[in-house]
Amino acid sequence: MQVVRFVCIDEFPLSRQGLITILNSEGGFELVGQAASINEARDVIAKSCPDVVILELRLKCESGFDILAEIKKMNICCKNVVLTFSNKPEDFMRANDLGIDGYILKDAMPEEIVNAIRSVVRGRKYYDPALIEWVLKKQSQQIEQLTIREQQVLSLLGAGLSNKDISVQLFITESTVKKHVGRILAKFGLSSRTQAALYARLLGVM
Repeated sequence: MQVVRFVCIDEFPLSRQGLITILNSEGGFELVGQAASINEARDVIAKSCPDVVILELRLKCESGFDILAEIKKMNICCKNVVLTFSNKPEDFMRANDLGIDGYILKDAMPEEIVNAIRSVVRGRKYYDPALIEWVLKKQSQQIEQLTIREQQVLSLLGAGLSNKDISVQLFITESTVKKHVGRILAKFGLSSRTQAALYARLLGVM
């Protein structure tokens, strides 16, 4: 059985120890480092090159989002799993935008956490069922707000097309595409076309 080498990042020692205890009790996991801050996390990850980094988003006056950004800069090949109390959709979307492989809420059962991490290590994505429920609910509520043309534009955003490419695909001007994108952002309460593209992928509008 493959031994999964992991790093735990959380400002609270009790939270770190709880996760470590859960994974150690299952077998097949090896703790190679832990950290409570961004500086500590950067050093630990660089030195240990783990298979998976498990982190909380809230770190005193710091942010776990910054750690995710740091890992991308370090170009280290590891899986990134958020284990957090935050069930805010905007946190989920932002973390997803930074390339996470899993998002687990801390009220999950121990066996759920273990299975989620193992699933991620095997190359799959894992999102907490509560967040999937939110996505499905938003799908039924918000897609109906869009016109057919806006749905088409959102779908092409999700596929990674630029405004110019979308204009060619739909036989409309680039200016018209920008107007549609603006309306989509306003209806969904999003701040950028990147978020809209992620949203399209989460909602399956592709």
